[in-house]
Amino acid sequence: MQRVGARETQRRESWRALQAAAVDLVGRRGFAAVTVDDIAAAAGVSRRTFFNHFPTKAAALFDPDPDDAGRLADLLAGADGAADPWRALGGVCRAYLAPHTGTLAVRRRLVEDPELAAYQRTAYRHVERALDGWVHRQRPDDPLAAALLAQAAAAVLGAAFTTWAPDDDPARFLDLVARGFALVAVETP
Repeated sequence: MQRVGARETQRRESWRALQAAAVDLVGRRGFAAVTVDDIAAAAGVSRRTFFNHFPTKAAALFDPDPDDAGRLADLLAGADGAADPWRALGGVCRAYLAPHTGTLAVRRRLVEDPELAAYQRTAYRHVERALDGWVHRQRPDDPLAAALLAQAAAAVLGAAFTTWAPDDDPARFLDLVARGFALVAVETP
């Protein structure tokens, strides 16, 4: 990942404090009972600062961390040239998701609302694009196999998320992801 200056570091810390406050408050009170002002106050910033980082309350709950795309790119780069791209993809996905287990229960409950579910899918579309780009680089001569690998990985992640119960231990979500990759067990020539 690239180095960032002090101002950007402070900006990212403020962003993370707002998201942590949003997840905590919504987790305890519910989505409708929490306002933008509540989130800003809990994070120790102004309403204006909130809107400098997020356009909506849903964005504060679902938008990916500013370092997520770079972290995923680094994980995928580390898997370049793997003998078994499917297995490597499973490992990358679990490693990428591991730091997110703290927010899973709140997000999982929220996606029962179709509008929030749509927002969540849009917010994490970058993951699908990154996986797709990686498998196409690994399999440049076989676009069908690349597309199948990427779409199967996305399906595993989606199925694990929707079948995981938010009252379960978040580590179980990672187990479901691992099990999903094992169940699909794509053979790659």
